[in-house]
Amino acid sequence: MTTQRISNHDFLISVVLMLFAAFSLSIVALLGKELTTLIDFPVLIFLRFFIPFLILLWIAIILIGDKWDLSQWRLLLFRALLTVSSQYCLFYYLLHGSLLNATLLFTTSGLFLPFISFLCFRAEIKIKTLVATIISFIGVSLILQASGEMDGLMLIGLLSGFLNACSQVTMHYSSKRGSAFDVTLMMFAFSSFYTFILVLVFGHFTSLSHILVVSQFESQWLILLGLAVFTISNQSLRTKAYSYVNKPASLTPFYYIAIVFSALLDWFYYGRTLQLHTYAGFLLIFMAAVALSWRGKNPELKS
Repeated sequence: MTTQRISNHDFLISVVLMLFAAFSLSIVALLGKELTTLIDFPVLIFLRFFIPFLILLWIAIILIGDKWDLSQWRLLLFRALLTVSSQYCLFYYLLHGSLLNATLLFTTSGLFLPFISFLCFRAEIKIKTLVATIISFIGVSLILQASGEMDGLMLIGLLSGFLNACSQVTMHYSSKRGSAFDVTLMMFAFSSFYTFILVLVFGHFTSLSHILVVSQFESQWLILLGLAVFTISNQSLRTKAYSYVNKPASLTPFYYIAIVFSALLDWFYYGRTLQLHTYAGFLLIFMAAVALSWRGKNPELKS
């Protein structure tokens, strides 16, 4: 991987893209939590990938034609496996836990990313990154302790974050070698395949057929469509953001803003108030984000 330093202009673009991706993630979590009470779990995960795939496929056929880059299919097949596994953990937590903590644990991928990048690509872990990671971890711990969810369910939430980090490393690698659209389309295609197999394995094909054939649940389909749109936005914006940077860990602090969005949605929709420990955790995470994002002057030579 290149060690050439990107410009501050490119870094600013990647940050803006990541902030929009964070907002999309919080909406995905909210809509996903609502749907966990309406649709069988394996069917929901399948539709969560299949509907966005159909939308992207239609766009590809109409606007792009047959000029698709499929050269990275092996890598994207592996990334889809990681993504599906991460989403199963995330949606299981959404079914049983709070929206805020589900988003929080999912975005702990930022705590794992520097170390996974080092193991996979020998990417340098700077002292600043290590300190910011430790501060972020303390902030996450404070928020979780304030919610009283330090139990086995939390481990599933943490697993969603770890698997998401693995997926983001492969996303960063593939984003440097292909267009954001092609990478996103292939990921949803393979993820739809995996989740459809799981629908069959778990014996929920009848439930899936009922949802696809019976059309009286207009509100349910509106939520599914909204979930698909924000899912595409989240994946595409993140993929595009990663294409601007050399180290995916440099953007993860800004993905933590999804925690703030989810906290607001948790308060607005579910009436959950924040405790003092939660505010302290937010402050530590924000401090870590500021520390990681500080880049100094834009050098004439990228080094």
